[in-house]
Amino acid sequence: MHAEVNPFDGEWSPKLGEEWRDWDGHATPDAAAPKRLFFALIAGYLVVTMAASLVSWYLVAPRLAELHTAAPGVLLVLLAIFLTTLSVALALVAIMLLTNWPRSTRASSLARRILAIVERGVFWLGRMLSINKDRLGHAFIRTNNALVRLAPQGLAPQRVLILLPRCLRKEQLDQARSLASTRGVEVAIVAGGEQARQRIWEKRPSLVIGVACERDLVSGIRDVRHRLSVLGIPNTRPNGPCRGTQINLTELEGALDLCVRPAAASNLAPSELGT
Repeated sequence: MHAEVNPFDGEWSPKLGEEWRDWDGHATPDAAAPKRLFFALIAGYLVVTMAASLVSWYLVAPRLAELHTAAPGVLLVLLAIFLTTLSVALALVAIMLLTNWPRSTRASSLARRILAIVERGVFWLGRMLSINKDRLGHAFIRTNNALVRLAPQGLAPQRVLILLPRCLRKEQLDQARSLASTRGVEVAIVAGGEQARQRIWEKRPSLVIGVACERDLVSGIRDVRHRLSVLGIPNTRPNGPCRGTQINLTELEGALDLCVRPAAASNLAPSELGT
């Protein structure tokens, strides 16, 4: 009988606060940002990619022509096909978010995989433009949330796991636990990526509701997005990262009402999870 292998073993596991090595010691401002920031940078990244591809083709074309006269033309056509296909796919993802259709698990998963192709390039462009990484991370998380919401919800409580950071204010930890317990959803309080990954492996949920700072949420979504869905709820950090953080409990309640069967009545509009 063979022991099961944890698919997360061997992957980088950030510790609590690992993403904040560059923190200057001052409280961070509100990092809230809309999804349109992320898509504006996607458009910019596509322009940069197209320009870089044309310059690269121009530089290598003479050498390719020495191998075969048709080689430069073939390469140009292949580049055009790839870039056109990618642009159309990203445009369709944007339309999905605007229309909130189709509501399909397969479409939701495919859209997130398409975004994964350009996501790191978008963050690179954001750094080049000196855009605050937490604002960009927030926009990415909201985009991811909106795509996750396209998949039919109403999961059994045992298929959902809430991950809370230990740095959350105690009264909010208690309130979050209470919200989860009324719906029969398990809560895990974790100290970083390694513990979060271990709890996911033990629980094997279909969906994770993660509460953390933007940097840890982006890292976590990247780690598990090909295995399960993640709804991210960014915290706020009035005292700086990793101590006394806070969250919007109404947003957590809305995420539970959206995802867990039977859905409880909620005053939270579904769009609030993705704005």
